[in-house]
Amino acid sequence: MINNNNTKGSMNKMFSERIFTSTRIPLLVVVVVICIFQMVNPTFLSYQGIVTLVYAMSYFLIVACGLTFVVMMGSFDFSGISIMKLSALICVLYIENFGLWVIPIALLVCAAIGFINGILVAKLSVPSFMATLGISIVVDGIALLTSKGFLHLMNDEGFRSISTTFIAGIPSVFYWSIAIWLLCTGLAVLTPFGRRTYAIGANSRAAALSGINIDRQRILVFTLSGTLAGAAGVFYMSQLGGGSVEIGGQMMIPLFASVVAGGTSLRGGSGGPQNTLLGVIIITWIQSGLRMLGTGLDTQMVVLGIIAIAMSIATTDRNKLMRSIVK
Repeated sequence: MINNNNTKGSMNKMFSERIFTSTRIPLLVVVVVICIFQMVNPTFLSYQGIVTLVYAMSYFLIVACGLTFVVMMGSFDFSGISIMKLSALICVLYIENFGLWVIPIALLVCAAIGFINGILVAKLSVPSFMATLGISIVVDGIALLTSKGFLHLMNDEGFRSISTTFIAGIPSVFYWSIAIWLLCTGLAVLTPFGRRTYAIGANSRAAALSGINIDRQRILVFTLSGTLAGAAGVFYMSQLGGGSVEIGGQMMIPLFASVVAGGTSLRGGSGGPQNTLLGVIIITWIQSGLRMLGTGLDTQMVVLGIIAIAMSIATTDRNKLMRSIVK
């Protein structure tokens, strides 16, 4: 006779190991990155240096959390940066018309775009990379049309204060981003939503046989990703106070690199937003350190690409890979 309590305990143990087993390598990399850049440039961890790093990583962390859920599920979302851009432009273009109500309007628009991504993937069986890449092009076109290609500046002090108010010496955008990260971590680790997402990424066929509604879960995950990308756009505009269609032009590679560097496997079923914080620290701090050293953007992209490949190799589930080859 099977002991249900023992079985349940074993499943919980496996689930915990799957979530946290990939944390050690990113944590080690964070320590190494900090030590190297602090030795090369003693101002790296000065107060002004920390504030600069916090500004660089905060809105980036929010959009990365959304992408992490998609990657956990074994899918891709190439529309996050475009959605973030559109959200930021909606805020700067219509703040005078709607006041702070422009924030929920921007979030609803972005959630709708994420929902469309989910419908394309789940109901129309379009591969996620193709669906989201196509949507990103459409969204970029809408952003260009609405902005007419010009630089737009934000003058609303109330909106700007959302990100730029200093609390205990740290800008408020940092606290917003950490709060969103904590919510995403709780959603992934403590709720059925998170367990379903992990299950689909680990083995979608087994997840379907266990009663999980795969299509609905995929739609929800892509909608969440679009919403968080929209939130990142709101904080981006609040933080920087201006932007154009060039927003986030070089962010796609660092964004995926941060998710992978955090230990979330591109094959799905492992990692999670709890690890993405470490990945974002690795990528944004390496970028900032390279800028301090006067390194060009081309060299930065090469370094980040190498890091993404190396971390992909390090976080690949070899047993899962072998099973897929055997099949």
